[in-house]
Amino acid sequence: MPTSSRRSFLQLSTLAGASAFMSKGFCGTKPTPVGAQLYTLHKEVMTDLPGTLAALKKIGFQMVETFSGMHTRPARELRGMVEDAGLALPSAHFAFDTLEAQLDYAHDLGVSYMVCAMLPKPDQNRDGFIKAAASFNAVGAKAKAMNIQLAFHNHNFEFQPLPPVAAGAAADPADIGLKILLDRTDPSLVSWEEDCYWVAQGGLNPLDLLQKYNARIPLLHLKDRTADAATTYTPGKGAQFFTEIGTGTIDWTPIVKIGQHGGKLMFIEQDTTVMPAIDSLALSYKNLQKYLA
Repeated sequence: MPTSSRRSFLQLSTLAGASAFMSKGFCGTKPTPVGAQLYTLHKEVMTDLPGTLAALKKIGFQMVETFSGMHTRPARELRGMVEDAGLALPSAHFAFDTLEAQLDYAHDLGVSYMVCAMLPKPDQNRDGFIKAAASFNAVGAKAKAMNIQLAFHNHNFEFQPLPPVAAGAAADPADIGLKILLDRTDPSLVSWEEDCYWVAQGGLNPLDLLQKYNARIPLLHLKDRTADAATTYTPGKGAQFFTEIGTGTIDWTPIVKIGQHGGKLMFIEQDTTVMPAIDSLALSYKNLQKYLA
């Protein structure tokens, strides 16, 4: 089989398998597909991408999600490297300001989901959320025409109660950026990739939001949170209480069950790690299996 045909076959068969097992849940002897967000290995992928992908495949990962720093490579080259490692590439992260400009790149990358990684700091306010929602609708329509679903990925700032519009009014705890983004975007054009850690870091329960917005969430980011960590609304070092899945405080059983039986793509991601990043992913992958059983 020619290399290009083999790559296409691998991509299609891997994703078809992922869809089947995620929608039907764990059955038989085949595992539910689990992905790795490659930002966890951002140093490694920039120095040895083939070796890093091979290591992930050896651990048991079936798919990966790229990040914007990797997109300096030609899209078809990057796609081929992932497929040659026997991995699927259903999703990729892009910067907010380059979403529309990167549509062709995402198309050539062959992803099903184009995800906005984070809103810029100047837009992390009411006006910024409103502007972002309008932009997501516009870019989402263009993405849909290319058979790509646009999505956004949360951090913790989306859960901070916004200052009231009316002077002297009391702040409404339910008036948050996430609600603006979801209320003002077309569900057929814009989805949400829920990062469970950052929801918890923002003081909310990731399970509650997963249940409430289930239909809007086709993708999940999984990383755990250490005990006795203070909640915050600002990303950065003061909000980094990351730990491997199964070693922290998030109750993964119901979250993973919804993800598994709802056909959601689940990616392990940890922004920073104490142990070597590849070992951290291996431990999270191993621990996640007990929730998938």
